[in-house]
Amino acid sequence: MAAYEAWQNRLLTHEEIMRDRFVESPFVHPSVMVRRDLLLQAGGYRDRGWAEDYDLWLRLADAGVRFARLPEVLFFWRERPGRATRTMKEYTAAAFRDCKVHHLRGGFLAGVTEVTLAGAGREGRAWRRSLERAGVRVTRWLDVDPRKAGRTLHGAPVLLPSGVQPGEGKMLLTVGTRGAREAVRSWAREAGFGEGIDFVCVT
Repeated sequence: MAAYEAWQNRLLTHEEIMRDRFVESPFVHPSVMVRRDLLLQAGGYRDRGWAEDYDLWLRLADAGVRFARLPEVLFFWRERPGRATRTMKEYTAAAFRDCKVHHLRGGFLAGVTEVTLAGAGREGRAWRRSLERAGVRVTRWLDVDPRKAGRTLHGAPVLLPSGVQPGEGKMLLTVGTRGAREAVRSWAREAGFGEGIDFVCVT
Protein backbone atom coordinates (compact mmCIF):
# COMPACT_ATOMS: atom_id res chain seq x y z
CA MET A 1 0.00 0.00 0.00
CA ALA A 2 2.93 2.35 0.66
CA ALA A 3 4.22 1.71 -2.87
CA TYR A 4 0.72 2.27 -4.28
CA GLU A 5 0.40 5.53 -2.37
CA ALA A 6 3.78 6.76 -3.64
CA TRP A 7 2.90 5.80 -7.24
CA GLN A 8 -0.44 7.54 -7.02
CA ASN A 9 1.00 10.74 -5.59
CA ARG A 10 3.42 10.97 -8.53
CA LEU A 11 0.57 11.21 -11.06
CA LEU A 12 0.01 14.97 -11.07
CA THR A 13 -1.06 15.84 -14.63
CA HIS A 14 -3.94 14.70 -16.78
CA GLU A 15 -1.51 13.07 -19.19
CA GLU A 16 0.22 11.07 -16.45
CA ILE A 17 -3.10 9.94 -14.99
CA MET A 18 -4.47 8.88 -18.38
CA ARG A 19 -1.26 7.06 -19.27
CA ASP A 20 -1.35 4.91 -16.12
CA ARG A 21 -5.09 4.56 -15.59
CA PHE A 22 -4.96 0.81 -16.38
CA VAL A 23 -2.08 0.19 -13.97
CA GLU A 24 -4.17 0.82 -10.87
CA SER A 25 -6.85 3.18 -9.63
CA PRO A 26 -5.22 6.61 -9.96
CA PHE A 27 -7.22 8.20 -7.13
CA VAL A 28 -7.98 7.61 -3.46
CA HIS A 29 -11.76 7.80 -3.46
CA PRO A 30 -12.32 10.09 -0.42
CA SER A 31 -9.83 12.62 -1.78
CA VAL A 32 -11.65 13.20 -5.08
CA MET A 33 -13.69 16.25 -6.00
CA VAL A 34 -15.82 16.09 -9.15
CA ARG A 35 -18.52 18.27 -10.64
CA ARG A 36 -21.98 16.87 -9.97
CA ASP A 37 -23.12 17.27 -13.58
CA LEU A 38 -20.18 15.19 -14.84
CA LEU A 39 -20.92 12.50 -12.28
CA LEU A 40 -24.55 12.32 -13.38
CA GLN A 41 -23.67 12.37 -17.09
CA ALA A 42 -21.37 9.38 -16.55
CA GLY A 43 -24.21 7.45 -14.87
CA GLY A 44 -22.88 7.65 -11.33
CA TYR A 45 -21.77 4.56 -9.48
CA ARG A 46 -22.84 1.12 -10.66
CA ASP A 47 -22.53 -2.43 -9.41
CA ARG A 48 -20.67 -4.57 -11.94
CA GLY A 49 -18.77 -6.87 -9.59
CA TRP A 50 -15.69 -4.67 -9.35
CA ALA A 51 -14.63 -1.46 -7.58
CA GLU A 52 -17.37 1.10 -8.28
CA ASP A 53 -15.06 4.09 -7.89
CA TYR A 54 -12.40 2.79 -10.28
CA ASP A 55 -15.10 1.92 -12.82
CA LEU A 56 -16.35 5.50 -12.53
CA TRP A 57 -12.88 7.02 -13.07
CA LEU A 58 -12.48 4.94 -16.24
CA ARG A 59 -15.90 5.98 -17.55
CA LEU A 60 -15.09 9.64 -16.85
CA ALA A 61 -11.81 9.18 -18.73
CA ASP A 62 -13.67 7.62 -21.68
CA ALA A 63 -16.04 10.60 -21.65
CA GLY A 64 -13.15 13.02 -22.10
CA VAL A 65 -13.07 14.44 -18.56
CA ARG A 66 -9.75 16.05 -17.65
CA PHE A 67 -8.04 15.10 -14.39
CA ALA A 68 -5.42 16.69 -12.16
CA ARG A 69 -3.95 16.24 -8.70
CA LEU A 70 -2.87 18.83 -6.20
CA PRO A 71 0.83 18.41 -5.42
CA GLU A 72 0.27 18.78 -1.67
CA VAL A 73 -0.55 15.71 0.43
CA LEU A 74 -3.85 16.63 2.10
CA PHE A 75 -5.46 13.30 2.90
CA PHE A 76 -4.61 10.91 5.74
CA TRP A 77 -5.36 7.30 4.84
CA ARG A 78 -5.69 4.74 7.61
CA GLU A 79 -4.66 1.23 6.53
CA ARG A 80 -6.20 -1.63 8.50
CA PRO A 81 -7.08 -5.30 7.82
CA GLY A 82 -10.84 -4.75 7.95
CA ARG A 83 -11.01 -2.26 5.07
CA ALA A 84 -13.30 -3.09 2.15
CA THR A 85 -10.19 -3.13 -0.05
CA ARG A 86 -8.93 -6.07 2.00
CA THR A 87 -12.16 -8.00 2.53
CA MET A 88 -14.57 -7.62 -0.43
CA LYS A 89 -14.36 -9.66 -3.63
CA GLU A 90 -15.06 -6.51 -5.67
CA TYR A 91 -11.60 -5.26 -4.69
CA THR A 92 -9.57 -8.36 -5.51
CA ALA A 93 -6.86 -8.24 -8.18
CA ALA A 94 -9.04 -10.46 -10.40
CA ALA A 95 -12.00 -8.06 -10.14
CA PHE A 96 -9.78 -5.10 -10.98
CA ARG A 97 -8.40 -6.95 -14.02
CA ASP A 98 -11.93 -7.73 -15.24
CA CYS A 99 -12.81 -4.04 -14.87
CA LYS A 100 -9.72 -3.01 -16.83
CA VAL A 101 -10.39 -5.54 -19.59
CA HIS A 102 -13.99 -4.33 -19.85
CA HIS A 103 -12.85 -0.75 -20.42
CA LEU A 104 -9.96 -1.72 -22.68
CA ARG A 105 -12.45 -3.60 -24.87
CA GLY A 106 -14.34 -0.34 -25.30
CA GLY A 107 -11.25 1.61 -26.32
CA PHE A 108 -7.68 0.43 -26.88
CA LEU A 109 -8.77 -3.17 -27.60
CA ALA A 110 -12.03 -2.35 -29.41
CA GLY A 111 -12.55 -4.90 -32.16
CA VAL A 112 -9.33 -6.72 -31.24
CA THR A 113 -9.36 -10.52 -30.91
CA GLU A 114 -5.61 -11.12 -30.53
CA VAL A 115 -3.00 -9.43 -28.35
CA THR A 116 0.66 -9.69 -27.35
CA LEU A 117 1.45 -9.77 -23.63
CA ALA A 118 4.81 -8.42 -22.47
CA GLY A 119 5.50 -10.38 -19.31
CA ALA A 120 5.15 -14.15 -19.13
CA GLY A 121 5.11 -14.30 -15.35
CA ARG A 122 2.27 -14.69 -12.86
CA GLU A 123 0.74 -11.30 -13.69
CA GLY A 124 0.76 -11.97 -17.42
CA ARG A 125 -0.85 -15.38 -17.00
CA ALA A 126 -3.61 -13.86 -14.85
CA TRP A 127 -4.21 -11.28 -17.59
CA ARG A 128 -4.49 -14.05 -20.17
CA ARG A 129 -7.37 -15.59 -18.24
CA SER A 130 -9.26 -12.29 -17.97
CA LEU A 131 -8.68 -11.48 -21.64
CA GLU A 132 -9.83 -14.89 -22.83
CA ARG A 133 -13.06 -14.55 -20.86
CA ALA A 134 -13.62 -11.32 -22.83
CA GLY A 135 -12.89 -12.97 -26.19
CA VAL A 136 -9.29 -11.79 -26.66
CA ARG A 137 -6.64 -14.45 -27.30
CA VAL A 138 -2.97 -14.09 -26.39
CA THR A 139 -0.99 -15.00 -29.52
CA ARG A 140 2.51 -13.95 -28.37
CA TRP A 141 4.36 -13.51 -25.09
CA LEU A 142 7.39 -11.28 -24.59
CA ASP A 143 9.93 -11.94 -21.87
CA VAL A 144 13.44 -10.65 -21.22
CA ASP A 145 14.56 -14.02 -19.82
CA PRO A 146 16.42 -15.81 -22.63
CA ARG A 147 15.67 -19.15 -20.95
CA LYS A 148 11.96 -18.64 -21.70
CA ALA A 149 12.46 -17.59 -25.32
CA GLY A 150 11.46 -20.27 -27.81
CA ARG A 151 9.05 -21.95 -25.43
CA THR A 152 5.30 -22.14 -25.87
CA LEU A 153 2.99 -20.88 -23.13
CA HIS A 154 -0.73 -21.65 -23.36
CA GLY A 155 -0.38 -22.30 -27.08
CA ALA A 156 1.51 -19.08 -27.88
CA PRO A 157 5.25 -18.59 -28.48
CA VAL A 158 7.47 -16.76 -25.98
CA LEU A 159 9.70 -14.22 -27.74
CA LEU A 160 12.45 -11.88 -26.69
CA PRO A 161 11.60 -8.17 -27.10
CA SER A 162 13.76 -8.04 -30.24
CA GLY A 163 11.30 -10.46 -31.86
CA VAL A 164 8.45 -7.94 -32.20
CA GLN A 165 8.04 -4.80 -34.27
CA PRO A 166 5.59 -1.86 -34.19
CA GLY A 167 2.52 -2.37 -36.32
CA GLU A 168 2.20 -6.09 -35.59
CA GLY A 169 -0.85 -5.68 -33.34
CA LYS A 170 -1.78 -4.42 -29.90
CA MET A 171 0.42 -5.13 -26.90
CA LEU A 172 -0.20 -5.00 -23.16
CA LEU A 173 2.77 -4.49 -20.84
CA THR A 174 1.84 -6.63 -17.84
CA VAL A 175 5.11 -6.31 -15.94
CA GLY A 176 4.17 -5.89 -12.29
CA THR A 177 7.61 -6.08 -10.67
CA ARG A 178 8.29 -2.87 -8.78
CA GLY A 179 10.54 -0.60 -10.81
CA ALA A 180 10.41 -2.74 -13.95
CA ARG A 181 7.46 -0.97 -15.59
CA GLU A 182 9.43 2.14 -16.49
CA ALA A 183 12.26 0.06 -17.95
CA VAL A 184 9.84 -1.88 -20.17
CA ARG A 185 8.01 1.32 -21.11
CA SER A 186 11.31 2.93 -22.12
CA TRP A 187 12.22 -0.11 -24.22
CA ALA A 188 8.86 0.03 -26.03
CA ARG A 189 9.17 3.73 -26.80
CA GLU A 190 12.78 3.41 -27.97
CA ALA A 191 11.75 0.49 -30.20
CA GLY A 192 9.20 2.74 -31.90
CA PHE A 193 6.00 1.56 -30.18
CA GLY A 194 3.51 4.36 -29.47
CA GLU A 195 1.98 4.37 -25.98
CA GLY A 196 -1.79 4.34 -26.22
CA ILE A 197 -1.50 3.36 -29.89
CA ASP A 198 0.60 0.18 -29.97
CA PHE A 199 0.83 -0.59 -26.25
CA VAL A 200 -0.69 0.16 -22.86
CA CYS A 201 0.79 -0.51 -19.42
CA VAL A 202 -1.43 -2.64 -17.17
CA THR A 203 -1.14 -4.65 -13.96
